[in-house]
Amino acid sequence: MNSISIIIPTYNRAHLIGETLDSILAQTYSNWECLIVDDGSTDESQTVFDNYAAIDSRFRFFKRPPSKPKGANACRNIGLENATGDYVIFFDSDDLMTENHIAVKLNAIEKHHCDYSITRTKYFNKDSSQIDEYYQFDKHEITTYNYIAQKINWLTLDICLDAKIAKKIRFNETLQSGQEYNYFSKLVHISTNAFFVNEVVSLRRFHEESIRSQLKSEMQLKRSVFTGSWLTFLDTKDMADDEIQKILLYRCCTIAIEKNTIFDAKYAVFFHHLSRVYGYPSLYLLMYLISKRLFNKGYYFRTKFLRGVKKI
Repeated sequence: MNSISIIIPTYNRAHLIGETLDSILAQTYSNWECLIVDDGSTDESQTVFDNYAAIDSRFRFFKRPPSKPKGANACRNIGLENATGDYVIFFDSDDLMTENHIAVKLNAIEKHHCDYSITRTKYFNKDSSQIDEYYQFDKHEITTYNYIAQKINWLTLDICLDAKIAKKIRFNETLQSGQEYNYFSKLVHISTNAFFVNEVVSLRRFHEESIRSQLKSEMQLKRSVFTGSWLTFLDTKDMADDEIQKILLYRCCTIAIEKNTIFDAKYAVFFHHLSRVYGYPSLYLLMYLISKRLFNKGYYFRTKFLRGVKKI
């Protein structure tokens, strides 16, 4: 009987995490451990943790050490380091599992002999049409290209993953947003042996104060997308083929053109990789950024860059 490690990062969720843990206790599949990694909570979380540990020894609790950066990514990595199960499920401290959550995921893996299964999520307190757009598996196969290009997508809590593969990858601890895209971009370079189950087994809670909602300005949003794409490029460049590298860099370039800046990347490093992947058109982007900054002009160079990269 395969064992499952459920990894949950949490921060100040004492008022909500009990519902999440109750949904785990209600699972029809019983061979699981739940690793809850606290990110420095200042509420009554520790009391909640102690209560559940007294109820069931399958709950294991960890605290992020001061040497680790704050954030869910570091907590998930701590969970991976301590997980003992054959498979890993990432979950959130305010969401709910249907009672067959683990069983559906694991049955798919065993039946289809795959490295990971993918299921569906819906909001239980908000319209789910936006999430529904993620699951385009009836139109596109599970391939590295289709995920990187976002023709298909899924949420962190949607997968059940072979632990040996999960532990080969780390969540990028410098990212505050877009971390799941970064992690799964690395995953699809290791394996696309996956199966999609068209069934909702995760119930997500919508928060107005979510990370994405906190990115209030357009500039902040663009910066977040740029940084996520840039760091994903750096994390995958030694695995990715030319086509994948071009997708990630092109996403960075379009934002750089729109906002006339390169966020969170050293210019020399950025243009080194851009010229390596795109060749001479990268010079046009550099000239555009200089012209725009100094003279508030540069349409010619922008056009030349976009035409040049489209030919490659």
